[in-house]
Amino acid sequence: MQTSLIIIVIGLFIFFGHYLSGVFERKSIPDVLGLMLIGILIGPVLNLVDPASFGKIGPVFSNLVLIFILFESGTDLKIDEIKSSFKDTAGITFFGFLSTCVAISLMCRFIFDLQWLSCFFIGASLGGTSSAVVVGLTKKLKVQAKTTTTLIMESAETDVFTLAIPLSILAVMTTGTLNASTLISHFFSSLIMALIIGIGGAFLWSFIVNKIPYLKITKFSTPAFLFILYGIAEYLNFSGPLTALSFGIAIGNLQFLEPKFIERIIPNQNIVLPKSEKDFFSELIFLLRTFFFVFIGMSIQINRSDILYWGAGITAILIIVRLVMIKIIIDKNTPTEDKAALSIMIPKGLGAAVIATLPLQQGVPDGSIIQSICFAIILFSTIYCVILFFLLKTNISIPFYRSFFDKKQPTTTEITPP
Repeated sequence: MQTSLIIIVIGLFIFFGHYLSGVFERKSIPDVLGLMLIGILIGPVLNLVDPASFGKIGPVFSNLVLIFILFESGTDLKIDEIKSSFKDTAGITFFGFLSTCVAISLMCRFIFDLQWLSCFFIGASLGGTSSAVVVGLTKKLKVQAKTTTTLIMESAETDVFTLAIPLSILAVMTTGTLNASTLISHFFSSLIMALIIGIGGAFLWSFIVNKIPYLKITKFSTPAFLFILYGIAEYLNFSGPLTALSFGIAIGNLQFLEPKFIERIIPNQNIVLPKSEKDFFSELIFLLRTFFFVFIGMSIQINRSDILYWGAGITAILIIVRLVMIKIIIDKNTPTEDKAALSIMIPKGLGAAVIATLPLQQGVPDGSIIQSICFAIILFSTIYCVILFFLLKTNISIPFYRSFFDKKQPTTTEITPP
């Protein structure tokens, strides 16, 4: 495609993204679905654009989206909210991943008769949730800050599971050996080191900014420093998304995290992002999200129509599994709308799509069907999530959730401040 045509298409995408965003505000129909469908249309349907033609730009672009979204979300999270949501976050992150992984693995085994390792690889790759989808939708729902924090934290923390475990399984599939101690140590080191890099980086950046005040008036110095931290974490095989989230949380809560000895050394540790800078981030995130979801749609490749149907069925069962899991884990006093929001957030993202392509690239016998199954579930998990979001946002599905969770429980709209 000629450069001039590419520039025209980019301009059209931006206008279309603004149009869908307006529809989102007026009709509660998320723009995610429209952007993905455009990607599917110009990609696998009409074959106008091949994601492979983007080369390494595609993964880099998806990482940029996650960096900005998680950083902005982190700056809005407060320490009190994180503390209050810790129990729910830990439960949903672990049991959500485990239940999804087990359900997908069993269904892939009995439906497609795949080897167990292939089934576990699919389950582990799709065990998490997509930050790009979850963050955007959650902020449009009238739920407690605790619930929003739980969903954002879950989407970042499951990244550790969906990277470490599938890659370890893939190593077994290609080499035939498994080192359990290495897997466990890598998991915990990835989690802990990501937090250390993110939080430690926030204090370091505060020190630099206060030593060089000129940096405070620039709009891109903080993201540039975040890029460095994210790159270091990823280069050392730690969790880049968790690093970005923890850096954002620390930036927004430095006055609460600051140890006394650091306060004596550096008296002014607080960094407050001005409104103009936050507005700039919001516009940048909107632009990146627009192309991100179009790119996801272009990346979906399914070679067999029967896998498409099975993907729709498997994803429907995942929603039921999530619904039951939320009812068991979440406190009974939690408002119905909050439980409903927790139960519908199952979208899988581009990270899972990238992981799904690795077995085929490395010559695993089941590589092609693994990729197709993963892409089908990624597609329908987003479609179902968007539909359920619309039904919840418009209160159509609230009677069902009230009857399922607890008829006597208060709803968010019924709660009045003291």
